[in-house]
Amino acid sequence: MKIGKNSKKWLERIVLSCLIVVGIIFYGWLFFSTNFIHPFIHYLDLRGSIIYYKEPTNIIASNVLGFDEVRGKIYYITTNGIGIYNELNNDHVFILHKEPPNEIRMNDITNVYPEFSRFSDSEQEVWKSKFYADFRERIPIEEGNIIKFPFFFSSETRGIYNLATGAKLSKIDKYKISNNIFYNVDFGSITKIDLETGTVWKYYSNNLLYYNFLNETVSSKTKEFSVNELIKERNHDEQLKDKIIAIDHYSQFSKYDKDVIEELFIKLVTARESMSLKPEHKMGLENYLQ
Repeated sequence: MKIGKNSKKWLERIVLSCLIVVGIIFYGWLFFSTNFIHPFIHYLDLRGSIIYYKEPTNIIASNVLGFDEVRGKIYYITTNGIGIYNELNNDHVFILHKEPPNEIRMNDITNVYPEFSRFSDSEQEVWKSKFYADFRERIPIEEGNIIKFPFFFSSETRGIYNLATGAKLSKIDKYKISNNIFYNVDFGSITKIDLETGTVWKYYSNNLLYYNFLNETVSSKTKEFSVNELIKERNHDEQLKDKIIAIDHYSQFSKYDKDVIEELFIKLVTARESMSLKPEHKMGLENYLQ
């Protein structure tokens, strides 16, 4: 069976159109599935927050706490240090604070240094404007910024970290900076950080766990799980080099501290439709927790 010239042309046009559509879809997928200009560089949160090239096994950075792309370079912060990856020539500079995890092969990184000054002047300016600006210049604090070095507010993990040690100090929920003190209130714990001295305090209490404020009955297994998670958090904090000071009694907070904490905790609970402050909570945290 012979195909006429007209039919052949139409067939060629259809095939060509299909190839064009497939190409558009493919490159559209590459464009919209990456956080970066380079179509083969991706950010993956499911595997512990990594930035990778083409394949997830080809890791540029892992344990990523924050990143930004500026003029073809990826500036990123991890629990092990900070780095810049040049998307145009694959040049990679990393400032190491502590030994990285096994999946990062240091030989794959062009240069590894301990000093921030190893970045170029223009790169240092980007760091300072994007991440290192003094917190007084950026109130309210945005996620993904240095609060005040070395304390970093990660937008990727909703946590606060000490970049000098790579340690996660607390989950972030309701927070406030007042008188150079960073306060964070979460279900089960309260964190206070003196931004001038770097001193960190934490208070832990089962009475602050979320199930105490729910408007529904909670199973004993759920309560047990929450208590165990809080115990794990405290045990984790005790192992940190940061030497978090554990506050044993709520009375050890100052009157000013208590006012700020009370304000934040009311917001923490009332922001959730499934929760409410019961009569015992409304008498004030100081009375409730003592």
